Formats: sequence, structure tokens, C-alpha cells
Amino acid sequence: MIVDVRRYTLRPGQLAPYLALYGEGGYAAQARHLGPALGWFVSDVGPLNQVIHLWGYKDMADLELRRRAMASDPEWAGIRDGMKGLFEEQETRLMSAVEGLPYTRSPAAPGLVDIRIYTLHHGVMPDFLAFLRTHAAPIQARHWPDNVAYLVSQTGPQNQIMHVWGHVDHAERLARRARLLADPEWQDCLKSILPRVKRMETLTATPAPFWSRPGEG
Repeated sequence: MIVDVRRYTLRPGQLAPYLALYGEGGYAAQARHLGPALGWFVSDVGPLNQVIHLWGYKDMADLELRRRAMASDPEWAGIRDGMKGLFEEQETRLMSAVEGLPYTRSPAAPGLVDIRIYTLHHGVMPDFLAFLRTHAAPIQARHWPDNVAYLVSQTGPQNQIMHVWGHVDHAERLARRARLLADPEWQDCLKSILPRVKRMETLTATPAPFWSRPGEG
């Protein structure tokens, strides 16, 4: 699966109008063509006035076919035109889902997500993913029971992974991280992980009110 990760920054004061307009019909119009989003989130702690949405496709041909159909939909075109002037920046990147990881996924939308973007040193991605599958992921899976997505960059900034973790709230997120960091096996894993990582970014976000997890309900 490839995932189109879209990160939009709204102009100050325009986030609420955008969410109202998009929630009234924009999401339904897009989902009619693209399928339900894998995630649709509003920034909480970190960069302000941002939304992050993830759309999954079988391959590039599927992406192009679905987005062409959406672009030719008069309803979507009208909604899109109504959003002109609301955005400060728009960023999109294509990432691929990392298959074969032992993570579980909750059927319900989380109350909060922790979005982590790690940039690795050049040339270490294959070794990192191999170590993830055999050592790190089984330990993480014991402590974090809800993985929304685990992705690796294909277009845009290279040597990046994005992992999105679902939580009930900030208190539950902090409690789970504390238990993970105190796990001796995880502490050993960090000795191999951290030298491979060049930069780490994290933000938390909340699900948009109009989004439900694919398959929920």
C-alpha cells in the first residue's frame, strides 16, 4: 500500500471555518472517490493550525485513477473553490506502508494520536527496518496496542519514517511511554536505534469530528 500524507497549514483564524466547510460535505465528497481516510487529524501540541490526513491506495495507478475522478466531480470542485484563501501552506508526500509488523490496531478512532517523523542517516534504512521487525517492533507492540500507520518515505524528504500511535488521551500516552522507556529490553534496543537516527520530530493531534476509522461502525 502507498499512502498519500497531506499536511496543510491554515492561516491564523481560518482553521475553524475550514473544518466546518470541509466537514459539511468535503470529506464525504473525497471519501466517495478516495475511500475513507486512514487518518484525519487536527494538530494539538506542536505546529498550530495544521491538519494531517492520510489516504491509502493500492498503487500509483489506483491513486491517479481515483484522484482524476475526484477532480472531475462538480460537487468536489465547488467545495474546493470555497476553500480558496484559507491555506498558508500545503504539503503532500507519498509513503509506503511497512508490512509484516506485529502491531495491533484498535477498531475505534483514538482520542489522540502521537505522530512521529524520524529522519535516518543515509544508507541505514534497510538495516533499521530489519532491526525493527526482529527486535524493536515486538517490544513496542507490548506497550502500544494501537498503531494507526507505520510508513517509510517514497517522495519528498528521503530516509524518513512516520509512525502514528493511537491513545485515549495525553495521560494514557505519557503512562505508556514511561513503561516502554523503563523496559530493559527497549533500553537495549535504543542502543542500536539511536545511532541510526539523524533527527526526530513529534506532534500530537486529535481526530477530526467527521472522521471515523475505516471499518468502524
